[in-house]
Amino acid sequence: MYKEVVNGAYRLHDLMLQRLLQLAGPETAVMLVSDHGFHSDHLRPKFTPRVPAGITIWHRPQGVFIASGEGFCKDELVFGARLLDITPTILHHFGLPVGKDMEGRVLEDVFTEKRNVESIPSWESSSGTARTRVPLSQTANRALLDQFVALGYIDEIPEDNSVAIAETHRENDWNMARAYMYAGRYEQALPLLERCFHAQPFRSDYAQVLANCQLQLKMLEEADATIDQARGHFGRTENADLIKASIAIEKADYKTALDLLHGVQDKMPQEIEIQLFLARCYAALRRWDEGLAAVGRVLEADPDNAQAYLVKTRIELHQQRAHEAVDSALATIGLQYGNPMGQFLLGTSLLQLNKLREAEKALRNCHQLAPRFLPAMRMMARVYHRLGEFDKFTQIENLRTQTAVEIRESHHRELARLRLLAAQRKSDRDAMDREKQAQFDRKEAEFAAIEPLEILVVSGLPRSGTSLMMQMLKAAGIEPMTDGKRTADDDNPEGYWEWEEIKELPRNPRIIEQTGGKVVKVISALLPSLPRPHRYKIIYMVRPTQQVVDSQMVMLDRQGQKARSEKQHLIDVQEAHSRQIRHVLSQSDRVGLLEVSYPDLVADPQPVIEQLEKLLGSRFQASPAVSACVKPKLFRNR
Repeated sequence: MYKEVVNGAYRLHDLMLQRLLQLAGPETAVMLVSDHGFHSDHLRPKFTPRVPAGITIWHRPQGVFIASGEGFCKDELVFGARLLDITPTILHHFGLPVGKDMEGRVLEDVFTEKRNVESIPSWESSSGTARTRVPLSQTANRALLDQFVALGYIDEIPEDNSVAIAETHRENDWNMARAYMYAGRYEQALPLLERCFHAQPFRSDYAQVLANCQLQLKMLEEADATIDQARGHFGRTENADLIKASIAIEKADYKTALDLLHGVQDKMPQEIEIQLFLARCYAALRRWDEGLAAVGRVLEADPDNAQAYLVKTRIELHQQRAHEAVDSALATIGLQYGNPMGQFLLGTSLLQLNKLREAEKALRNCHQLAPRFLPAMRMMARVYHRLGEFDKFTQIENLRTQTAVEIRESHHRELARLRLLAAQRKSDRDAMDREKQAQFDRKEAEFAAIEPLEILVVSGLPRSGTSLMMQMLKAAGIEPMTDGKRTADDDNPEGYWEWEEIKELPRNPRIIEQTGGKVVKVISALLPSLPRPHRYKIIYMVRPTQQVVDSQMVMLDRQGQKARSEKQHLIDVQEAHSRQIRHVLSQSDRVGLLEVSYPDLVADPQPVIEQLEKLLGSRFQASPAVSACVKPKLFRNR
């Protein structure tokens, strides 16, 4: 029924583009640009992370650049274009200078007329005057923010203004840090990422990007420590192991990396990134056949993976298969022209085939992209020596010697600078830790003044049978803490037995003291906010997570809403969350925990009633009314 919908949408946009070009006229120059594509088929993500900008996981690295009209070449290819090159190219088209502070370059190959690129220091105004902006109305601003929330680019807007301000500052830091990461400005990204991670160490995306930043700065021990600290908050620990494997690869500890990767592979056999890491490890250990097999699995799943072709080229070179290496290197360059390693491996492969002029061109491209890359200079020297061009041979050898000296000197300076940076960052992290400890100490002092209470709690994932347990406890003579605001409906015909104010628990932990000897329902996500020094008896309802998610989706459907993530992702995340919560509760000396299987309870309530009597003693008055609460016909969505 829907097979032509996407094609129809493409055709409609093509028609609109055609009409736009007709209206603009043939004398108008046109650029069509997309900075990325979207994964499709088997490369589509299995789920979209519920974090700001989580939808970028769908992005395919290759985008589109097309230029048409007067002044542009026709039927030619342009290589190595990036999003940052578009503005300099437009400026050059209009005969305007390019700002020296712009990170992009002019795509000179697209123009029919070859002229020098002019420049100015900056296009930014030095006067400091700001442009007048007309603010959006409150209604329009809220509508815009709600749309960004729905699209997944920002988190829900909280009611508490102070919380909103703190979250805005943190998201600003996060977005700026990722922009710095994209531009390769890792030192500027580092303190911003550290602030984000220290504020919310449970955000695994913060931990991953911070660890990656530390990796780029060769702060390998710090990267390892970041992942170790955040490990418990990863929905799946194999994601943490994957990052630790990449750290081990950077340390050249390939055996450790392989051990980690094999463990992850058992749990995520279809993950392309694992196969790519395996290929790199096998290549480093000179296990060529295994490396090629891993590369083959990557390219079978993703034929446009430039990094896989790089590894393939290296292995083929080592195996003296230069013709295949040339093809693999050309595939890399076609996908990622600006990567100097692709050009270097192409030149090396051509040199192995004694195609000297072709090798010289590829190596010169590499040298242009990476002027301080010594292996390319060494290969170029070999090319000139074989060609008998000894002047060029001497010139490139002298340059190589001079560059090697400069690199050695700068390496020592860089090492000292990075050590200083690491020390400074440690000092800042220690300061943040001291502030956290001070906050903790203040809370401890507050807790010390509280008289401990014993509080009875029913908990579990939403739709796991918590309402049924509340009914049973009421029938056994234990009064529920409920305000009756949420009335019975088709999803819970016997009622919800909830207390709305318990949702304030994270902001006001002492609200739990108002329960006054009653039993209160506290959803599993709020359990970490239960305050000390109180002691808790917690009845935790356990139901197969797939049934839980099915029931949640049916409830949302009845309410006219849709789940905000994919079903399997919801199952994985809630399963990991529930398992982790129960583990923490079982280790706490302040908690008496009883786990109750909802399916077992429905099948035969008597064993559960006996467990409740044992847990609650005389407070629990067993009677036929207790078991009568269990109605198997209400066990739906199995």
